[in-house]
Parts: sequence; C-alpha cells; structure tokens
Amino acid sequence: MHNDEIIEGCKERNGRAQKKLYDIHASKMMGLCLRYCKDEEEAKDLLQEGFIKVFDKISTYRGEGSLEGWIKRVFINT
Repeated sequence: MHNDEIIEGCKERNGRAQKKLYDIHASKMMGLCLRYCKDEEEAKDLLQEGFIKVFDKISTYRGEGSLEGWIKRVFINT
C-alpha cells in the first residue's frame, strides 16, 4: 500500500488503511507526545487522541508538503 492509497483509504474510513498509517507514524508521534507530556501514560492518551483527530481531519490534507509534517502539526495542535 503506497502513501496515496493509505491517504485515500483513510478518507474512506478504511480500517486497514488507518492501521497502516498508524503503524508507519505511531513511534515518531509517540516520541513527540513524550516531549510534551509529564509521563508515559499521558503520552499514550495523547497519541490516541492525536490519531483520532488525524483520522477525522484527513480529508483536509491537500497533499501539499509531507504527510508526516501534516500529522505532526495535528499532534502539536492537540
């Protein structure tokens, strides 16, 4: 599954595509969450919340810039 297929799948709420996106970006986003949180449990909660927002807002991603950068921006705003 390529990036474009993953993005389109996520826009269609395809669970397989969402899992693939999560698997690719979760470790980097967890590192980001750990920088902003007091402890690991809070970071895990933020990771969950961040991906929920990513899946809800993926339709606003226009393909400008990197997908990872867009995801990172969603997480920082969360």
